[in-house]
Amino acid sequence: MSLQVPRDGLTQKLQRLSQSQQSIESVSSFCIFYSKDARGVVQIWEQEFYKAQPERKLALLYLANHILQEGRKKGMAFQEEFFKVLPKSIHHMAKHSDDKAKRSLTRIVTVWEERRVFGNRHIKSFRDALGLPASAAAAAADAKPAAAAAAAGSGGGSAGAVPAAAAAAAPAAKLGPVGDALSLVLQKAGSSAARSQEFTSSWSQNLLMSASLPEVSSAHSKLGAYATALQEELSARQAALAALNAELAKQTAEVGRTQSQLQTVAGQRQQLDARLANLASQLSAVAGLGQFFQQQQQQQQVRTVQQPALPLLAMVMLVMVMLAARRRLTWSWKLMMMMTNQQLLVVL
Repeated sequence: MSLQVPRDGLTQKLQRLSQSQQSIESVSSFCIFYSKDARGVVQIWEQEFYKAQPERKLALLYLANHILQEGRKKGMAFQEEFFKVLPKSIHHMAKHSDDKAKRSLTRIVTVWEERRVFGNRHIKSFRDALGLPASAAAAAADAKPAAAAAAAGSGGGSAGAVPAAAAAAAPAAKLGPVGDALSLVLQKAGSSAARSQEFTSSWSQNLLMSASLPEVSSAHSKLGAYATALQEELSARQAALAALNAELAKQTAEVGRTQSQLQTVAGQRQQLDARLANLASQLSAVAGLGQFFQQQQQQQQVRTVQQPALPLLAMVMLVMVMLAARRRLTWSWKLMMMMTNQQLLVVL
């Protein structure tokens, strides 16, 4: 037969509740012990909420946040029961509170959304109760999976706390298998750190001497959760180490392959440099031969033009000699001499 929460005992605890972490954790442990009677716990919580002053209303919401996150290890009973009353309670408090309290309410709802304490439909109803725009809820619903997983694993904590592992894991998720392994390490490390803080804050020698059954049971549960978180962190770190070693071996092989390719390319480039120098030398020699042949051709053309004048000169001289011999005319000889001088001038 399941235990039922003692109404008077829980009512007294809720009336003495403060916003201190110790007070919230103590009452939360008491409530979670009676998780089988989640409906009775939430009904008493709702009655006290509407009776409380604004400051104690905020403390009661912090208590609900702690019960919701820690109570998930016991099942979904508290989520189902609190969802029946929280939208109305949040709307009531937002309507009768100052801006500071409204900001605290917004932080609580944001934590529930990031840590997936409630689904998107429930979160939307809380945001509607606070008068927040729907676009903000939609943007948060598209948050990175790494942040959601880290938050879900970290469990407890104060209402305003946002998991540091979620923010740190986001860039690592872009690095492939190694990034995934490192992201998981960050998540598990954050989870074990949170469990350690929870257990340390609740541990005392009085637990072994004079603590009540709910308190001992809560401490035992926290210690078990802490041990589980440490084991998960150890496994994640071992997996990350294996992934890093595999990646290191892969990168070492890639470095060797790249260096070999670089040496091959350097050798091929040297061969091409030598070939280019040889071709340039050959081109220069060909250019010199072309210039030489061009000069020889020009000289040949000059000799071709000048050569016909010499036979003509000889014939003219012969004719003149014959005329001079026949007629023995002095003027013919003079004419021949004049022509000879002119031809010689032309040849020169």
